Amino acid sequence: MPCAIVAKTELGMEKYVANVLQVPCKVEGAPKGFQGLVLLKECEDWDKAYEELLKVPEVIRAMKAEKCVKADLEELKRAAKELAKELEGKRFAVRTVRRGKHPFTSMQVNAELGSTVLSEVNAKVDLSNPEKVLMVEIVGDEAYLAVVDPEYAGMKKLKGKPSLDTFFKKVIVVQEPYLGPKKSVEELGKRIGRVLQSFGVGKYVFGLREEVDALSLANLIRAVEEGARSRFEQQLKTERKGKIVELTVFDVYHEVGSRSKKDLVIIFEPEGKTIDEVKEDIIKRMRKSKRIVLVLGSRKGTPMGLYRFADFVIDLAPGVVLSTETALAAALELVASLATEALKESTEGSK
Repeated sequence: MPCAIVAKTELGMEKYVANVLQVPCKVEGAPKGFQGLVLLKECEDWDKAYEELLKVPEVIRAMKAEKCVKADLEELKRAAKELAKELEGKRFAVRTVRRGKHPFTSMQVNAELGSTVLSEVNAKVDLSNPEKVLMVEIVGDEAYLAVVDPEYAGMKKLKGKPSLDTFFKKVIVVQEPYLGPKKSVEELGKRIGRVLQSFGVGKYVFGLREEVDALSLANLIRAVEEGARSRFEQQLKTERKGKIVELTVFDVYHEVGSRSKKDLVIIFEPEGKTIDEVKEDIIKRMRKSKRIVLVLGSRKGTPMGLYRFADFVIDLAPGVVLSTETALAAALELVASLATEALKESTEGSK
């Protein structure tokens, strides 16, 4: 049963819609002052209310919220965990519309909830052609979640257009290994492995910047391999195809510094620019790059001397410190979004 209905209207028409809507619900136009929005709560008949709402021409679209929680990252993750079963065996994406000020970004919510779903069920992230979307509508201190069709989230299926499967095969992730307590490393490594395999990343490099404890590194490698293999085996059952991510260990200085000019190298660190500043330039480079190399740090971060060898240095979430696995998921989510646009433009340009 829904806990609320979130309706989007033309800007300035939310109060009108709330007034003309004759349904046995608690109806609020422009909740918390946010225009273009109408909230329905405590409805006697949710289906009837939804039907009546869509009869109003000023309403653009509406969503029956399956979970209503506080706009708190941990609460959102718990809600996503409960909704994950609806995404079993499906290609999915997470989309967040955030209204108000929060200690997290929409991108961070997408990454955290995407990772939560992947840890719960056998599903695959697909930002270009998802079967379902985990939609998150945040209104001030409240959040509304539901599994919806791609059309609600403005994601029309790209029939006949290139898939991201091929794109991610040429993606190489170079990341400083996180070494710490054994149990923490094992859990983090498994999550990293699942994220890598779900996106279909071609190769993951444990980028060493200094001498490390061999046993601790071996523990992390085993955990990443275990996480990737568990997801790979599920992919074989559901899709009957797939290739497990390649894992290697190398000196980060040489791994990044010796890259070909045909490779696109992106370093993710707080000193970088925002994605809005470089988005168009990255998309242009993506279309002609042989490989995409993504460089992420961990506890110490990427050596600053390598910034000179990067094509772009990007701050994933300005003002927010992301955990190791969340930064990885957020980087892949961002690259997938940019690649979708790059592939779309290439396809349209060839017509």
